[in-house]
Amino acid sequence: MTTASATKHTGLRVEQVGHPQRRLAATLADAPSLRLQFTLKRTSMNIYGQSQFYVFANPVVSADNTSVLYDGYAAFMDGTTDYTFMLVDGIAYFVTSTAGDTSGSQSAQCLASSLLPPLNDIVSALNGATAISSAAAGNDTITCASGDLFKVTLGDADFVVCSSGSDGFTIYGSDLDISVEYLDSPVTITAPTLSDDAAVSCETVVTATSVSDTTLALLTGQTISSSSRRKLKAEATTTLSSSSCTCQSTPRPCIFIHGLGSDTEETTLQTTSSYFGDLSDSAPCCSSIKYAILNTVDNAWTDATLQQKVCNFAISVSSTSSASSKTIADTIIVTHSMGGLMMAGALANSRCSLASSSTWASLSAPMTGSMGADYLQNACSGSNVFLEAVANLIGQCPANNAVLSLSYEDESYSTSALNTAYAAAQSAFRSNVDAAMCSDNYSGLLSIYQAVYKLGGSIIPHKSSENDGIVEYQSCAGGLSTSKFGDTYDDTFYVTGLNHADTAFLNGDALIVNSQKPVKWFECLL
Repeated sequence: MTTASATKHTGLRVEQVGHPQRRLAATLADAPSLRLQFTLKRTSMNIYGQSQFYVFANPVVSADNTSVLYDGYAAFMDGTTDYTFMLVDGIAYFVTSTAGDTSGSQSAQCLASSLLPPLNDIVSALNGATAISSAAAGNDTITCASGDLFKVTLGDADFVVCSSGSDGFTIYGSDLDISVEYLDSPVTITAPTLSDDAAVSCETVVTATSVSDTTLALLTGQTISSSSRRKLKAEATTTLSSSSCTCQSTPRPCIFIHGLGSDTEETTLQTTSSYFGDLSDSAPCCSSIKYAILNTVDNAWTDATLQQKVCNFAISVSSTSSASSKTIADTIIVTHSMGGLMMAGALANSRCSLASSSTWASLSAPMTGSMGADYLQNACSGSNVFLEAVANLIGQCPANNAVLSLSYEDESYSTSALNTAYAAAQSAFRSNVDAAMCSDNYSGLLSIYQAVYKLGGSIIPHKSSENDGIVEYQSCAGGLSTSKFGDTYDDTFYVTGLNHADTAFLNGDALIVNSQKPVKWFECLL
């Protein structure tokens, strides 16, 4: 048994409360508070730099003793700032404060449940448990002294549960493990005080869940009865995939080409880029990583000189590429957003070509343009309300050349010449792209970018609600059938629940949601 310390956390009141003795025949009323230790196996999943953290949880049992809802919290410190994720009465909160500040000054907002470390999701997962005889994670056997092994689905991924009776239970996954211990005393968590504006966005995101006999035993630390095990559909064994991937093809030099927004240009390839997230630990097929920095403010994606620079840079990274034949060989090309149109336009205009030994991965390319460009042009002309935050995603008035060139195909701001260029680029895209990442949900990962892309996804008059805040799923697919796309990281054509910044690898991977793991997708792609 582990005792919860009476530590004061920012935005919380934590109290020690006496806990009733557990009866021999356990009921939900006997469920103790829990301490869940999360161990993250991939650096792309770290939260505020931490690969290990704790969630403290207190059961709130229904009056009829048939269902349970857990309140909980997880606290983090990053530099001089404290961050706390909370769930109280089914409402999720995110609290920030200055570390060491005893004045009680803080800011708080409500969250979607998908942004929280999984807590009540675990109860639902345990309800669907299947008894298994053995389990492995990659090449390693999972040892379970009690022999009480179960397969569960958490989020949309498989996990293995090992019961340790009164000592708790452990949940093993490909990318994270969760060790659950029982506390001697429950913790009482108080919801933070919200401003009137912040309170408007609050809603219940989690509700109470009834429990199976097996779940009840696991939540109360009781021995799992043989009759409970017999009720479960049995499977022989479960093997969890490895947390990391190795290169399954030939390692090659990688070049990354960014999208809209750079007003500077470098004449040589760079080894770092603030536009893309760090992939140094997640690119096993990249023998080297280089970034092209091009002026994507003053130049349209259709600009011949800009397209030629894309080709020249792409040709330069591999010794087997040929400038004379304009062929890019043995190279992995990764483009984001307008960078995909620049690459497609270059191929369509025969400024270069891809050898079969090269691979092109396109991320969030606006192959039919973006209604964000039309929104800005409307705002600049006074036709609609100018929202500074949304406009900052695209540019300021007057719309620059790059934005003008992203006017939506066949809409009022496009031209016949631009429509023709789009059609040619889409054809080249479909003929040459080897992998693509798009999004049909702009909810995204928790980050400093999330709020503005949510605003962009809802305020910009997109043709479809299926967008990443800036680019629609159909535009990103570029005429490829959406039947080619799947929503897990092992799909070559990957439709995600990420925003436009997430698909540039800026915000890592989700803990359990397979449709929000862009870094792992790239690592396992080739």
